[in-house]
This record gives sequence, structure tokens and C-alpha cells, in this order.
Amino acid sequence: MNAAPAAVRPPATPQTPGEALGLLAARRATGALCGPLGSLHLVDGQVAHADSPRAPGLAELLTGCGRITPGQWAELLRLDGPRARVGEALVERRLLTRGELELGHLGTLFDAAFFVLADRTGGVWRFEPDARHWLGPVATVDPGRLRREVERRGRLLERIWPWPQLDTAPVRPVVPVPRPSHRPPGRRRRELLDHADGRRTPADLARLLGRSGFGVTADVRRLAAAGLLDAPRHAAPAAASAVAPSAATPGASGAPAAPGAPGAPRPAAPVAEAEASAPEAPAPARPPGGGLHRRVPGATLTGATPSGPVAPTRSDRPPTTAAAHPPLAVPDPDIALLTRVRTLLEARL
Repeated sequence: MNAAPAAVRPPATPQTPGEALGLLAARRATGALCGPLGSLHLVDGQVAHADSPRAPGLAELLTGCGRITPGQWAELLRLDGPRARVGEALVERRLLTRGELELGHLGTLFDAAFFVLADRTGGVWRFEPDARHWLGPVATVDPGRLRREVERRGRLLERIWPWPQLDTAPVRPVVPVPRPSHRPPGRRRRELLDHADGRRTPADLARLLGRSGFGVTADVRRLAAAGLLDAPRHAAPAAASAVAPSAATPGASGAPAAPGAPGAPRPAAPVAEAEASAPEAPAPARPPGGGLHRRVPGATLTGATPSGPVAPTRSDRPPTTAAAHPPLAVPDPDIALLTRVRTLLEARL
């Protein structure tokens, strides 16, 4: 008796954008993978472009910093967009150098791809074969490398403060406004807090300030971890409940408790808090023969209160351009170096 032939199992249907990207990369597909949070353009299985409404694109960064006027950009799109050679036109007209174009393109690609591939809300995804991007060929990224970078950035956000609702909710400073001495260090986060009016989301603030969407998202979580933002209090989605118990202690609703609430997980202490919680160094012995003590490196005055009227922490001044901000500090040396180089190039704008 002959054995029945083994049934052929149909290929598994991808459940996430990352799985769909892996399937298309294995097939060396060319086209656009489009979903609720943006699109990825592929050329022979390599990711060539990424766009997301939650991350400023190359056009917004160039026109926002004044390198190209909105009229010039509209003319480029009208003449060269249908032929998918806007990038080449930027170099030919000497509006950008080839290096500036590649750095700006890769920076916005990684930024937008994070939000596209980190989407766990589902939705309808479709693939448009042979679709071309208006920018044209600039540089491509291996899908495996892109997925690893997305995972690394996701882990970084979870270490800062495991509360993904902050990524899409309006940014609201705490009330009453903290004293100036309690404000976060660094101009990037101070200006972000100044322009958070309770209506702008992290994506809105990224476009307003000319920064990367991921960089603003990370700074928003740092501000929330420091207790400077009024975080949303509704239940966290399933993605947040998957955080290891050592990273967050869920409450009755499954969401992390608000900063300062009973049972709230304590985030990684900022530098100021770490210095304050460190054991106090013994006072140095008085030098023989009198005289003043030598200053202990890192010593600060404790118990000092600011004199004069308290300056407001909100500002109506217009935001500065992206060139005025230092790069986002990240643990990956390659990404940090790329960010520094891009910032130096932006300083020429």
C-alpha cells in the first residue's frame, strides 16, 4: 500500500510589518510596502526609502532649516518627482552635496522605519509592485540591519520609561510648573518642555523643532521619567505589558503607575539624582597653617535657594533650528557618530 503524499503547507501569512518585510526581502521584491504608519520602498529586496507621518522627512528638514525654500522644493517635485530623480536634481543644482544627501537620506530612513516596523496595532498592509519613490536612488539598507536597529531603539525606549502611550499622546508639562533649578539638563529637553503646550504630540514637536521623530520620542520619555510631564493614565496596550517585571511594575490596570504615585516603578535615576543619593564624601582635613580648603571635584552647594523672582519655564520664543542642537546621545557608537556628522553638516545650513 502506497503512502499518501505529504500535504504541502501554504506559506505563513505575515502578521507584522517586520515579517512582511522579511518575506519581500527573501523574494528580492521591488515596490512599496504601505501601512497605517507609513511605507517602505524596496529595490531588489533592499530598503531604499521610508516615510512615516510620525517622523519628519527630508523635505521638512531642508525647508525647515532654510536650506531650500518651499517654492524651490515644490518646483523640484513638479519637474523631477514624476521621474523619481529629486535626489539627483538636488546634487546637480548644488543645493546639496552627495555626502549631505546620503547622510540626510539615511537619517530620515532609519527614523521613519522605526515607527513603521515598530507598529503592533495591526491594520491593513498592502504591497504595490514596482512603485518608485520620488527621491530616486540614493542608498539602500539591508532589511536585517534595519530590523536590528528598530529592536535596539525599542529596547532603549523601554529602558528610559516603559510607557508607549507617551509616544502619541499630547505632551503636557506638570502643573504647577517646576522651579528652574529642577528643570532637565540640556537645551534640547529644555526647549522641548518649553514648547509642550498640551496639544502638540511628539510628532508635532519634532516637526516644529526640526528634529528626528525618534529623538523627540526618547526625550519625551526622559521628561516623563523625571516627573516633568503629566503622563496619560489610561491602561497601557499589550506591548507595554510585555515589559519584564524588572523594568516596570504594572498596577491593577496593567499600566505602569504615574511618576511619583504609590507603587510606581522608579526609572533610572538622572545624574543629579544619582549624585544626590550617593554617600556623602568625608570633609577634607583642614590644611596645616590655616588657609582655604581645596575644592573637591564635583562638589556642589547643598541647601542653596535661588534668589530673586522665579523665571518662568514656558517660553513663547520661536524654536531654534535643528543646527543649534547637539546630537542625541545613544549607546551605539556607530549611530552616535552618524548623528554627530549629520549635525555638523546641518550647522552649515
